[in-house]
Amino acid sequence: MEDRTIHPSMKAVYAAYVVAIAIALAGMWAIHQYADNPNNTPPANWVYLLPLVILIWPINMHANRRMITLRFQDDHLTLETGYFSRTRRTVDTAKIQDVTVQQSFGQRLMGIGDLRFEDSGPSGGMVISGIDDPRALADAIISSSKRTR
Repeated sequence: MEDRTIHPSMKAVYAAYVVAIAIALAGMWAIHQYADNPNNTPPANWVYLLPLVILIWPINMHANRRMITLRFQDDHLTLETGYFSRTRRTVDTAKIQDVTVQQSFGQRLMGIGDLRFEDSGPSGGMVISGIDDPRALADAIISSSKRTR
């Protein structure tokens, strides 16, 4: 099997961008409607930028997505986290004892899920959240674990 690099899915990030932009546009429209009313005093110019604050949420999700990388080679898994300072953890697939896929209802609708695997080492397991097609990846990890034993 060739090496695979897995990042969390962009589906949730795209959905967050759509929701945030819709909320920002609705907020700008509401401010504009309020300002056009002749009985109201016009708001300060900075108030027009206030709805754009909601965009911080999807931008943060986008940045966090790039901070997590799972590399799946034939005989080991490497999980790297962090942006400026990186933490790297490598697990031999022969030592993996349990692979769990967790999907909330919303994650099932989008085809993403959380992957948790436990190894025989003292440091416990690893978790990577929001990945595409987690069941297929879990099956590949289990079959690789069986092959390397």
